[in-house]
Amino acid sequence: NEGAHFDSLGIAGVCGGDGGANPGCHLVPIKIASGHANTATSFDIARAMLYATRVGARAMNLSFAGGGPSRLERLAMQEAITHGCVVVAAAGNRGYFDGPLPQYPAAYAADGLGIQVGASDAWDQRASWSSYGPGLDLLAPGVDIWSTWMTYPTPLGIIRPGYIMLSGTSFAAPFATGTVGLLAAARPELMDTDFQHLLRESADDLPPAGPDQETGWGRLDAAAALRAVDPTLGIWHDEVAGATFTGAGLGTLRLGEPGPAAMERLAGPVRVEFIAVTTTVVLPDSFVPPVRVWPRVGGTFTMRGDLALPYFTPWAEVIAQDDRSFTLRGYIARVADSTCAPPDQARFGFTVLGPVRRAAPVAAPRHAPSAARLAATPDPFRAATRITGPPGAPVVILDVAGRVVRRGVLDGRMGSLEWDGLDTLGRRVRPGLYFVRCEGPDGPRLARVVRLE
Repeated sequence: NEGAHFDSLGIAGVCGGDGGANPGCHLVPIKIASGHANTATSFDIARAMLYATRVGARAMNLSFAGGGPSRLERLAMQEAITHGCVVVAAAGNRGYFDGPLPQYPAAYAADGLGIQVGASDAWDQRASWSSYGPGLDLLAPGVDIWSTWMTYPTPLGIIRPGYIMLSGTSFAAPFATGTVGLLAAARPELMDTDFQHLLRESADDLPPAGPDQETGWGRLDAAAALRAVDPTLGIWHDEVAGATFTGAGLGTLRLGEPGPAAMERLAGPVRVEFIAVTTTVVLPDSFVPPVRVWPRVGGTFTMRGDLALPYFTPWAEVIAQDDRSFTLRGYIARVADSTCAPPDQARFGFTVLGPVRRAAPVAAPRHAPSAARLAATPDPFRAATRITGPPGAPVVILDVAGRVVRRGVLDGRMGSLEWDGLDTLGRRVRPGLYFVRCEGPDGPRLARVVRLE
């Protein structure tokens, strides 16, 4: 039942509040619970992540949490983040008594595999029931959130008027998911942990100053996140091999599950030599300082320098940066008396975001802009409405899901077209909100029209 509530919040985030800013936005609802149950298996959750990735979703909202880890869910999140889909997970609602305990799958955000979102209230404070386990990235509004609800009875026979006010981290996460969608629409080349770093670094800091356990990097600021990816900024994704290898001591490595290379076949604690791998990357001359840099999960093949790890996840850090270069560091472990993976397999994936020097644009002649305004009259309408705009311009009518309902061309002399409320197959369209889009001489135009019953 709450799915309709989350979907509406996602549309509001991605499509600018009413669908007008991005009518091509698509939602992919995926059912993971059986019948009316309020639980789901790790198999179904992981399968849903893989499905969302396969169909090309740029963001996936997970408004649920549990106390147990799952290797299946973690591996599915790693598959998603490295193949273009960002998993955004609710932090959980156990802040009263078990606030610091990890909630899954949100806790895997600590490894850069997704984004964990807690709930803030109207006073920009963490909601007292909002969990703050490992990996909390930021907060988003999650108290008394109004959104849509079904108008038909629930399985318990409850009927709502179509809108309802609810609270929970489940209702905070969709705001971050929607912001990821906005960022992906603004800069399609963004990938991997780019979204996590952008949401963190653009968040409004909450007391105490700086990142902290209970509020992460602060409260979501979607506008600031969009400003951080201004079209004038350059984005550089690349991978680089490790350059220097320095012994970092001996120890007994305890890995909770099989890992890459020799750890696929070795069980139990093993004696290892830790090796610090570093490399320095020189920025291209086209970048103008200051720039922002962060490592990515995809393309990285080094690990944390910890002796006890529940599992292997790619990890690296930026340890130095100046105006013209930055240095990355990660670790590899050489198993004693075992064949080690060649050191040149230690690699780093990274992102650079910052101002760039661009060639001066070449001016091209443009047509004088048309003064004709795209509009529909009457609006709302029942039987028919007249669409007016630039004469001769092609027109596309879309529903709120971005599907094409009807096409036409504005009259070449009067710049008008009558829409009788029928789709391309001659069927009467449902009552609701529709968008009229046309390509005029000065660019695309968008108008809204409502059909009544």
